[in-house]
Amino acid sequence: MVKCWFPKPKLRVRFSLFLKKITFKITYKFSIFDKIIATRALSDTFMLLQAAQKIGAGLSTFGLAGAGIGIGFIFGSLILGTSRNPGLKDDMFRFAILGFALTEAIALFALMIAFLILFV
Repeated sequence: MVKCWFPKPKLRVRFSLFLKKITFKITYKFSIFDKIIATRALSDTFMLLQAAQKIGAGLSTFGLAGAGIGIGFIFGSLILGTSRNPGLKDDMFRFAILGFALTEAIALFALMIAFLILFV
């Protein structure tokens, strides 16, 4: 059960036969203690949201590590393939650059998501 930090409002209803209108007035009675508790509850909630935001941004950067490993595999395979068949060096280099570009795009997407989480 959720405990409400704010006191329940008092509702006053006035009905005027002469003006044919109903006026509602809602009044809150806050004490200093209620304001302190409400401010602290909002502050704790805000700090929790900030912590979750930082953790989420940190977790989204794991894609950068994966991209680094992928780029290492691509150029490692390029070196291995060039040493086995030097005649296909130009063709393999083209494919390696294409693989590098696609892998780096994934890294940039992960970085973009991290920045979106942090600043938006």
